[in-house]
Amino acid sequence: MQTVEAAFVAKVREQVDLLKQGGHNYDQLNVYVSGIDDPWEFGPADEFEFEFVGDEVLVVRDGPMEEHQNEGVPEYVFPLRHVVATELVVSGE
Repeated sequence: MQTVEAAFVAKVREQVDLLKQGGHNYDQLNVYVSGIDDPWEFGPADEFEFEFVGDEVLVVRDGPMEEHQNEGVPEYVFPLRHVVATELVVSGE
């Protein structure tokens, strides 16, 4: 049986995939973190990965990395236990 945490991570991965695929009019993924009023906003050009460093974390880098010459440098690191929600945003176009 899948844990709540694993199901949440699976859903966030699915949202990232939909954002990256294009064709769905999604402009950004909003990441809501406990204690912060406004969401962090990320777009399709940003790089997302999930890493295990004790706890699982979501790492997002402003992309594309090669263009900015900062491959491997994490820009934003979110412990998944602090992420309370994620939301795909659809363009009005």
